[in-house]
Amino acid sequence: MGYTFLIATIMPPNQNNASAPRPAHAPDKNGYYRLGHTTLYYLLFKYGFPAIVLFFIELVLVGAASGGNVLPPFSEWVSTYSTFADIVRVAVGLVPPLIFIAIAFGVIMAYVWYYSFRYKLDDNDLAFEKGLVGREEISIPFRQIQNVDIEQSFIYRIFSLADLVILTAGHEDQSHITKDESEIIMPALNEGEARRLQHYLLERANVQRAINVNPSAEPAVPPPLE
Repeated sequence: MGYTFLIATIMPPNQNNASAPRPAHAPDKNGYYRLGHTTLYYLLFKYGFPAIVLFFIELVLVGAASGGNVLPPFSEWVSTYSTFADIVRVAVGLVPPLIFIAIAFGVIMAYVWYYSFRYKLDDNDLAFEKGLVGREEISIPFRQIQNVDIEQSFIYRIFSLADLVILTAGHEDQSHITKDESEIIMPALNEGEARRLQHYLLERANVQRAINVNPSAEPAVPPPLE
């Protein structure tokens, strides 16, 4: 009986909470997770899209300048008007450097955005950081979470991504000042990970609110057997 009492005293109360979802990629040394490789691919596409547009413009210009049948009215203007033809030939030489600049800009922006956001799940709150130089740290206690929604745009569906929109009754910033009710968005998460986080956050929020309102909702340690 003394052994039973010892176990009951040492073991923490079971709150029946779901296990925190763990992304496929490993956390960093501080326990923070990045948004995943799919998010990085989406960002490369998003910020690299101008380079794709410029590439197709270059194809049209090269076809027109060489007398091809790409966009027949355009080719006819090149063959008919010498001034227009000169402009096209100059543009053919200018667009490739612009493509390389757009690619470099897109890659830099994608990696800066990707490494400027990370998050982790602590025992009682969701914490995340935004920014590289001016870093903002936000902590959202589970008890303050009112609702968690998932939003997907058309392009997000193609990449299987989703925004996790967290409605809070106020959250604490790094200076421990509680702000008014607000929406906090965790952007461009893997869709499966977003849904697991949605389920986990709602369950933890409900459990903690129940404990705060009714302390007896938390299982008590059983008394020693006599």
